[in-house]
Amino acid sequence: FSDLATPLLPAGSQAAKFVAEISKVGQRGIVFTQQLHQLSRSGQVKPNPTAVAAVLAKEEVRLRALSLSNHYFEKDVPPNLPPVAMEAGLLQTTLAHLIENGVEACPQGGVVRVAARPVELTEADARGYLGRVGVGGHLQVSVSDTGPGIKPDVRRRLFVEPFFTTKVRHRGLGLAVAYRVLCSHRGGIQVEPVPSPGTGTLAKVVLPLATVRPPAVIPNQPIAATAVGG
Repeated sequence: FSDLATPLLPAGSQAAKFVAEISKVGQRGIVFTQQLHQLSRSGQVKPNPTAVAAVLAKEEVRLRALSLSNHYFEKDVPPNLPPVAMEAGLLQTTLAHLIENGVEACPQGGVVRVAARPVELTEADARGYLGRVGVGGHLQVSVSDTGPGIKPDVRRRLFVEPFFTTKVRHRGLGLAVAYRVLCSHRGGIQVEPVPSPGTGTLAKVVLPLATVRPPAVIPNQPIAATAVGG
């Protein structure tokens, strides 16, 4: 109704501003409801083969449509990567939350870089990820930003405190959804500072390959499946 009312009001009037605010709140409610839905269905696994490059291409188009003039989106994604065992929609949701976190970490502008490569995980490697990661072949997708980074006390609370967030008007569900999706697909995530001499945050996720039967899982889960999120 707020969208229908907007054209009927004088542009720039106080009433138009009030209705515009109602519309914004409504949109935030829609996003929050969608996140809750994604969180509730994250255990319903459909490991259909998905090409990561195609999903990231859609994300790039979406980001460019937002007209983020002070942000730069870089990709290092080979075209011949093996497919991963994750439904395309859930994969895009997971990567979108990570990329949006990178953009929001640079409010004055910066660079968000996405890279992907096949990796062979040992047992020690698998234990370095939060989630349900097995040994063997995986696809690793990393998202880094040039923001100020995450303070150590905040990073310790990631994936531990329900609905914890440092962002105004956010519910803390972005990374919670991503984490639950990764767990249900035998994937995992790491969130660390960008290696010196750079600044910012580096998030790495590993996804099982569609051509490989998931091996025994190396359990390494936090207390609760929640995180800082969008």
